[in-house]
Amino acid sequence: MSSVRQILASAIKKVSLLRLRYKFLLIATVALLVFLLSKGPPPGQNHFVYLADAFLHGRLGLSGGGTALAEVVPFNGNYYVVYPPMPAVLLLPFVAVWGTSFDQALLSVVLAGFCVAATWLMLKKAGSNQTKALWLAGLFGFGTCFWFIASVGSSWYIEHVVAVLFLTSAIILSLYKKSNFAVGLFLGCAVIARLPVSLAFPFFLWMIYDQKNTWVPRFKQALLFFAGLSIPVGLNALYDYARYGVFTNIGYYLIPGIQEDPFFQQGIFNIAYIPRHIYAIFFQGPNLLPNFPWFEPNWMGLGLFLTTPAFLFIFIGAFRGGWRSINKKAVLAILCILPPIITHGTVGFTQFGYRFSLDFVPFLMLLTAAGMRENLGRAEKALIILSTLVNLWGVVAIIKFNFVSF
Repeated sequence: MSSVRQILASAIKKVSLLRLRYKFLLIATVALLVFLLSKGPPPGQNHFVYLADAFLHGRLGLSGGGTALAEVVPFNGNYYVVYPPMPAVLLLPFVAVWGTSFDQALLSVVLAGFCVAATWLMLKKAGSNQTKALWLAGLFGFGTCFWFIASVGSSWYIEHVVAVLFLTSAIILSLYKKSNFAVGLFLGCAVIARLPVSLAFPFFLWMIYDQKNTWVPRFKQALLFFAGLSIPVGLNALYDYARYGVFTNIGYYLIPGIQEDPFFQQGIFNIAYIPRHIYAIFFQGPNLLPNFPWFEPNWMGLGLFLTTPAFLFIFIGAFRGGWRSINKKAVLAILCILPPIITHGTVGFTQFGYRFSLDFVPFLMLLTAAGMRENLGRAEKALIILSTLVNLWGVVAIIKFNFVSF
């Protein structure tokens, strides 16, 4: 037993001596291996593979099997993917080689590995020590609904993975006080994967405000930030204009049958939908069964704090009142992103957990870190492990055994 400990201690010491870039790649590789082990079959809803194929052939509309996918919008003789196109852009080289047979979920798990490493780097730069940042990166990757979402990789899910990667990267750049043009560019890439992420921009403006102590350089840096942001957002607006003749994505309103859907009886967005999101976030539980195993995952999801009990440390941090400036900025970002999410007609099903939380999960991780001690104690580690076990249950039950229902 002592020899095993010595080997582990020696390995940890060697890893700790690695340069930052090698640690980043090591974390990404280990995470990728876990995602590959948990990965499901190629998703049937692979809109972005067909959209990438359309781009490669100089089209904006789908053809072939892509026209039969769910929520594809028929408009002026074409069939359009309603979702923002960033995942398709990343799929271009893979579809160019393997065509529409490429497994979209493979890109999902590769990007997910980098998301875990990026979360580690973000937390480390935000002030967590190396060990704490590693525990919390593990919490993010395998103790939140991100594990299930990334492992499935369907069109509704891969857009979350792409958005998390670019949003986390933007936060890292802002923490390093690097080019605010690049910060805006990365945020823009996140936006054209998940539109609600656009409302995180006050976080970055506040970061710019703190970087400079006079208004002229602040204004200049803010302009650079918006210049970077405007490139992907502007290209997306042109993409919408080329499809619909307007600079906004009206495709959601053109989804066949959307007006008759019982979840959208008061429009796609309405404040009347807020109670259903409150229930989904705080109270949604699994399905209870009369016999063993007594409960199963519910396709409607699982409450945020049931999926990730470690997020309870967010409230501990708030109660202690020890939030630093970056944590206050994170709260602002979450409050800005929430309105279009909690006023949407559906809560994100089908899903494990509350997948819309991934639109602001990097900020949740910053707040969770603030609520935990720098040298993690038994309580912190216990809730991280419990969170991982909950999500392991979801991944195995749903992906491996299809043990789930409404």
